[in-house]
Amino acid sequence: MKRTTTILVAHSRPDTVSGAELAIADMIDKRRDGLHYLMLTPGEGVLASHYRERGYEVWASELQTRRRLYPGLHTVQSVVFARKFKNRRVDAVLCNTFAAAARVKTACRMARIPCGIYVREYITKKRLHREILQNAQMVFAVSKDVAEYLSDIVTLERLVVAYDHINPEPLMERVAAHRARNTRLLPFERRHPVVGIIGRITRYKQQDLFVRAVPLILAAIPEARFVVVGAAGSREKDFESELPAIARQLKVEDRVAFMGHRTDALEVTSELSVCCLTSDREPFPRTVLEAQLVGVPVVAANTGGCREMVEDNVTGAVFPPVGEDAAQRLAEAVIGLLRDPERAKALACRARERLLNSVAGPEPVRVFEDHLSRLSELHV
Repeated sequence: MKRTTTILVAHSRPDTVSGAELAIADMIDKRRDGLHYLMLTPGEGVLASHYRERGYEVWASELQTRRRLYPGLHTVQSVVFARKFKNRRVDAVLCNTFAAAARVKTACRMARIPCGIYVREYITKKRLHREILQNAQMVFAVSKDVAEYLSDIVTLERLVVAYDHINPEPLMERVAAHRARNTRLLPFERRHPVVGIIGRITRYKQQDLFVRAVPLILAAIPEARFVVVGAAGSREKDFESELPAIARQLKVEDRVAFMGHRTDALEVTSELSVCCLTSDREPFPRTVLEAQLVGVPVVAANTGGCREMVEDNVTGAVFPPVGEDAAQRLAEAVIGLLRDPERAKALACRARERLLNSVAGPEPVRVFEDHLSRLSELHV
């Protein structure tokens, strides 16, 4: 009888459960017989707790990356981890983010275990990053756009596209329960159509562009209101503080609510009239998938992986997120949906139907596990 294949999934941070972690968990929820997943988190924290609550085996142990202060620590720890990989009969390692690869790549090489890297971002192509990717046995790109971006670094035989899967059942159960409670999370009365942007506050996501579009939308739809959901990391608190200042400068501070980080962002999304994504380039944003799943029309930037998620005037509306007229183009797209609710509803319905037949269906999981099986059979 063939033994179970063990895939160790390595993570980079213990203190957050972001889209990358939710996506891999949704994949594993649908795992097939013969595959066992072991989640390696860098120490205890909310991520380890999250995975345990979902019923996964968690190995919480930190493996340092190379540091100037203690240059030999990474090597010593890698020797120990290589032995543990073998003792746990790990067949392959999948780094769920590019950052995780820096932690485990040496241990994988020492244990002669194939290593794959899930790339969910547009990494800088500096020498160290190139070396990490070139030494991986397989590179999983989260979208065709990311694969194209990496094509000059990674040979085609090692580069595969593996779209994130979104598991619809538990998410729709949450939304149904929220709607049954008939409570209101948005800080505006129900008579106001509310336009929102959801996600970590960071410059490339361009929440400032969203705020600058507000007075342009209000000129056409005075009853509209706006929410910014999310918080910045410690390095971008200055940008986060700029956003209310822009709203005050534009004299729309009473029309825009900054709701901060929310554990109920999905339920907040379900109350929106329009969900926006304004990033200058985004690999494959989960916020778009969640909005489409709960039936909210999407206005997205026509760059990056969004081009594979939203078809203009078919499953949503798109706009160019760069250039002097970006705020105006965003406003026009939002106004078009708010002025024609029937069209907005039709776009949202088609987006949901397409989603359920693609990344919310079984195909992404099958493709992902086929790639993992291939990875586990490679010789290092």
